[in-house]
Amino acid sequence: MRYAVRNLFRLKASTVFSLLIAFSIFFLSTFGFFLRLLCENNRKRFYGVLDGSVHATDEQLNPYLTYDAALTLAEDADVITRVSAVKRYTAFFSDVRYVGYGTYRRARYSGEERTEDGKANYLKGFSVVAVTSMDILEEVYSGKLTLEKGSFITDGDTQNKIVISKELAEENGLSVGDILTLDTLSLFQTEAEAVRFQLTEDLYDRLNFDYEYVIGGIYTHAEDNSAAVSEPWNLHSNTVYVPITTMIDASESEGVQHLFHDEGYYALSVNPTVIPDALYLHLSDMNETEILEREINAIGFAKTVKLTEFVSDTASSPSARLSDILSYTTVGLIAVGFVVLGLSVFFNMRVRRRELAVLTALGKKRNAVSVSFFLEIALILLVALVLSGIVMIVTIYLCEIPLTEYLYTAEISSKFLSETADIYLFENTAGGNLIVASVDITRYILPCLRFALVSAALLMVFLYVVIRSYCHRIHPLYDIGGKE
Repeated sequence: MRYAVRNLFRLKASTVFSLLIAFSIFFLSTFGFFLRLLCENNRKRFYGVLDGSVHATDEQLNPYLTYDAALTLAEDADVITRVSAVKRYTAFFSDVRYVGYGTYRRARYSGEERTEDGKANYLKGFSVVAVTSMDILEEVYSGKLTLEKGSFITDGDTQNKIVISKELAEENGLSVGDILTLDTLSLFQTEAEAVRFQLTEDLYDRLNFDYEYVIGGIYTHAEDNSAAVSEPWNLHSNTVYVPITTMIDASESEGVQHLFHDEGYYALSVNPTVIPDALYLHLSDMNETEILEREINAIGFAKTVKLTEFVSDTASSPSARLSDILSYTTVGLIAVGFVVLGLSVFFNMRVRRRELAVLTALGKKRNAVSVSFFLEIALILLVALVLSGIVMIVTIYLCEIPLTEYLYTAEISSKFLSETADIYLFENTAGGNLIVASVDITRYILPCLRFALVSAALLMVFLYVVIRSYCHRIHPLYDIGGKE
């Protein structure tokens, strides 16, 4: 070790040159890896997590398969790894008021209490969004909808969990753990029909239409759209999220099924079977899509089921294109760096061939000579790795937010063709940036450092092979200079 350290200080020019090369390799390759991570996260933020799945519809691309049917297919087909679905309803809850109650008014229906303005409050003041997991929602992966308390709905959540807005919770004095009662009948009827059923009190006495939810999460939405809607359920604050499995339970309840199958005056006009607005099958191998489509249609559905690859952003997304470029660039940088540093070490050993030959001639084993020389290079790589790591951390802290803003701006601007896009690109209604509040700087540091360590380990292995093979080709007496 002392011999290696002494040589580093003795051969300062060579040491500094090798240090600069190693630093450039580590920093540039890690920076490329960081940019690729940034692009991937931005792409997911903008386009969601469904890329690489197939959209299940009929031939006219309309929703067709039920969620239960999709689950059954997933059980029988090994290639299906996950089912994602979204279904939106409008409905009312019997024990809470929507945000803006009294502000959004509709025409009074026959039988309702008379009012001075001749109008009444809406009953169906809520949007109920049934999901398999909230991570597939644009408002979640774009960072507009963030969790205030509790937890989001995830795959596997089958309990009666509901996630509501902070405004709705404050309006009704609600908190995590409180119970909300959904009127299941309102899920399958228009506003007018919901009022008619509510006025028919004996119907509610005979049949049970209540479905209880427990508040499991409270969210905040970054946008206030109150000036842009005319019905309360279109407010972000009046949107609630529930597991899609609970909608299946609601549709199969005794009350709803009785009215759906009854041919009398109160028969439901909408089939309560849960056919999602969007249904996605995640596949372990996208090449199996056509085979899976044929197998599904061989079952004998009334309509032809079409599996369409979820619209890929690879060709149009700036983040996706840049990510592909950076992948190749990073690999290229590492490969070129390996070659350049390998050549540098090789020429350095040629310059010092006589020194290595003397050590061998004096009885030092070739393996020991190669290890001694390798220690010099390892120390240089270690110093370069530490320096590049420090510079990389500083770079991430300085560049992550501006680069994320730039990439997100590029994604949005690619969707507009006029200069009016500026308001969407740079500010929201509060005057702040669209995404600064949702970035997490520290999530890039550890992956980048791990990448640098792996690169350093591979480089050390490569250089050790170069050094060892060179040392084993040394002829002590010949290389010292005495041919005779």
